[in-house]
Amino acid sequence: MLKHLFNLYQKKIHRLTRRMRVDELYEKGADNAVILNRIGLFRTSLETKPSVFPEFGLARLRARLELHGPEAAADPRRYLGRVSDYERRQYALALARWDPRAAAQWLAPREWALKAAFALAEGDLGAGFEAARRLAQEFRKSKDLHVILAALHSRAGEFGQARKLLNDILTNTRNPAIDADAPLRLADFIAENGDSPAFSVHERPLISVIICAYNAAPYVGTALRSVLNQTYPNIEIISIDDGSHDHTFQHMRQLASENPRITALRFPNNGAYASRNIGMRHAKGSFITFLDADDIMLPQRIASQLRALERSGAAATVSRLIRISEDGHLAAPRIFPFARHNPCSLMIRRSVLRDVGAFDETRFGADEEYEHRIALRLGRNALLRTADVQTLALHRAGSLTQAPQSGLASAEGRLARIAYRESWVRRHLHEAARAR
Repeated sequence: MLKHLFNLYQKKIHRLTRRMRVDELYEKGADNAVILNRIGLFRTSLETKPSVFPEFGLARLRARLELHGPEAAADPRRYLGRVSDYERRQYALALARWDPRAAAQWLAPREWALKAAFALAEGDLGAGFEAARRLAQEFRKSKDLHVILAALHSRAGEFGQARKLLNDILTNTRNPAIDADAPLRLADFIAENGDSPAFSVHERPLISVIICAYNAAPYVGTALRSVLNQTYPNIEIISIDDGSHDHTFQHMRQLASENPRITALRFPNNGAYASRNIGMRHAKGSFITFLDADDIMLPQRIASQLRALERSGAAATVSRLIRISEDGHLAAPRIFPFARHNPCSLMIRRSVLRDVGAFDETRFGADEEYEHRIALRLGRNALLRTADVQTLALHRAGSLTQAPQSGLASAEGRLARIAYRESWVRRHLHEAARAR
């Protein structure tokens, strides 16, 4: 009975999350650990008063996990059947980053997608394939099935099958020149897709693509080529070397000498978001979008995003990504899902610069703040989120999401990201209060 009541309560929270901005949720639930967790304010969540209800107790324990790791994991026997399915799964996902076997104890019998992901994280491919098989039997149209199977096959070294499954998800051109048994590479997926409609350069608006790079010499050429191979042709590329110590700028300059659509610029190291702001000041396009230097755009990303903005009238749009590791496997730093929201895929109308301003010039996390600032200043419907996977990201040790000072896996990086989020949510709350 208690679980049923909290399932209903979480459905209410879902509805509020869809309708309200993050600052509005914070104002509404400043003493509610469940709501605070939902918007990523884990430190504030821990400061709420303890509750006799297990739902709120487990929410606080999840906040402790996010902040401090599994110092003392909760006993599932105290909570199973007494908390909502949502809170139980969120706790399991937080725990799985450290101990996927212990996290599996929190799963319901038929949660096959999560079971497959946890088994993969533990390295138990047999259990992972069995869970995926059960998922296929029970939910034949599951949006997670193909990407879970691709992750399992890639980890098993069956790269040909993984590539086939990814091609089915991404609707990308099949390139017969690729060795089917070779490990997955981002470059495998940048071939132009001939199924998309033709565009005339003179009839369509100019799109500015900003690529900022720091010590990305092995990757930046592939990123630039993925933009040049877009099915939408009217593009300018502003590539900015953010004070690299390797040959990143030389690669940029060489490609710029070969293609007039590329501008190569170099500045002292200021961080990715300061470099993006520089790029936006140089941009001439009616629309502006971004790409990290170690990622690639899939061939139809710009055409698809522009079409979404024109049809919806929204001010900005974002899509999803899938990560591939340097050794050719699908990667999921948060364990599940493998296809995730990608704030770096943001495409904005030029008017957003005037109405919203530039990025916070912090070292990490500012793209998500910018998304929420767009909603704060332009309205809840100004930002259109799509489920399309439009980007493949390289999962590597030196990236911002993996580096010790800023990465999701390190205590230092995790705490810094949580602290920054807490600060901008409060800033948005104060701005909203002043506007009333």
